[in-house]
Amino acid sequence: MARSPVAELEISDGDFEVHLKKAASGQAVAAMPPAPSKAKKGYDVVAASFGVIHLSPAPGADPFVALGQAVTAGQSLCTIEAMKVFSPIEADRAGTLAAILVEDGAEVSAGQTLFRIE
Repeated sequence: MARSPVAELEISDGDFEVHLKKAASGQAVAAMPPAPSKAKKGYDVVAASFGVIHLSPAPGADPFVALGQAVTAGQSLCTIEAMKVFSPIEADRAGTLAAILVEDGAEVSAGQTLFRIE
């Protein structure tokens, strides 16, 4: 994670949750107790492939979606660019965008969680 552009990562699968946060240079990192188990109604949107994520349709344009925004099934959330091919990532079902877990322009891996929709 130290060499990655990702500053923070949260992964959950059922009752299992992991939250990683990159420490600032020279800053001590304290171990945190696990978060209390909570039943989540939402789902995670994951990257279908490796590439560079684009959160807006063009440089300088408004992002595809914003935190707290209602999304519909099939709505574009971002694109992933690999070898100059742009693949849209869409919401599987309707909900509210609860978390954006990547930064614009970051490299992502297949299966990496990008968004949380509740």
